[in-house]
Amino acid sequence: MPRSEEFNREHAVRQAMNVFWEKGYNGTSMQDLVDATGLNRSSIYNSFGSKHELYKTTLEFYQKESGGLFHKALLNAKNPLGAIRLVFESFLPEILSEGGDRGCYAMNCKSELGNREGDIRKWLLANQENTLNVFSGLIKEGQEQGIINTKEDSKTYAYYIFNAFQGFRMTGILIKDRTVLQRIINNTLKVIS
Repeated sequence: MPRSEEFNREHAVRQAMNVFWEKGYNGTSMQDLVDATGLNRSSIYNSFGSKHELYKTTLEFYQKESGGLFHKALLNAKNPLGAIRLVFESFLPEILSEGGDRGCYAMNCKSELGNREGDIRKWLLANQENTLNVFSGLIKEGQEQGIINTKEDSKTYAYYIFNAFQGFRMTGILIKDRTVLQRIINNTLKVIS
């Protein structure tokens, strides 16, 4: 009979994610993961399979957390353009926080492993497609309501917003001025208004 896990899995995944986020996948050793999670090596291997599988688990965990911010923005917005604004603004507290210079976990993964690891690349592409679909749906709805212009189709604007969002997250690594960041958001949305 297999042994049951006797640790807080979510806590261990969060701790592992923080180490990967700080050091990158290649810079993180198994000893770093042991130290961060409080688990011994065999427990990590038994529970997650490998460092690579643990990393994929942290990506899924991050996706759920950041997806929660997207979902909250969608629920709190009065219209599709407002939802896009709230998606950007929902990340301001993280960017402006003391640990906000780490950037976006998924983007860090993309830059480190996106062109080398097949299964990670597949996950990144699926995550990207999901985000593009959310933006495209919002833009299409906004165009139907007349609050987003129709100079470009919804998919083209979705790529623009997605690209701007990634740039916004990268800019936030070094720029901690709320006024500057808010202007970036405002100017991004002017293009589609």
